[in-house]
Amino acid sequence: MGRQETIMLVCMGNTCRSVMAEAMLRQALDEVMGDVAKNIRVVSAGVYASCGDPASRHAEAAMRELGLDVSLHRARGVSAEALNDADLVLAMTTAIKDELLRDYPAIGSKVETLTEFAGLADELGQDIKDPFGCSLEVYKASAEQIGRAVEQVARKIKDSFESRRDSHEDRHRE
Repeated sequence: MGRQETIMLVCMGNTCRSVMAEAMLRQALDEVMGDVAKNIRVVSAGVYASCGDPASRHAEAAMRELGLDVSLHRARGVSAEALNDADLVLAMTTAIKDELLRDYPAIGSKVETLTEFAGLADELGQDIKDPFGCSLEVYKASAEQIGRAVEQVARKIKDSFESRRDSHEDRHRE
C-alpha cells in the first residue's frame, strides 16, 4: 500500500469548526469510499490553537447529535512540517487561508477554503461562521454548513481516487 494522503482542516483555535469538519469529513469519506477511505488521513489544526485544549462543549454536543464523538480531541497548532506533509489544506475562512499563504507560501497550490474546494462558495459563502462563544444553535448552524461542504469534498476526493486508480490500471494494461 502507498503512503496515506493527508487532508488538513484549519480554523483559529482547533476547538470548534475544524474539529467538527474533521469528524464529519472522516464519516463522509467512510460513507462514500468504504475501505478505500483508510488511505486518507484527516487531521485538523488551528493557527492560534492552545495545544491540548479539548473541543468546545457545544462542538461536542453538536457532533453528538450527529452520532459523532469528538470528546478525545485535543487542539493542535499548525506547523510548517504538518502543512508540507498535507496533500490538501482546507481553511475555514478566506482570512485563515490568506494567513496560511502569507506565513507558509510553499503550500500555495494545495490550500483552499472548505467551501471553495467543495464548489459551494457562492451558495454557502466563502467562510464557515465561527461559533466560538456562541450558543449551541450557532454551533449547529456551523455544523450544517460544514456538513453540506464535506459531502461535496468527500465526493470530489472519491472521484479523484477513482480517476487515479483507473489511469494507473490503464498504464499497466499498455
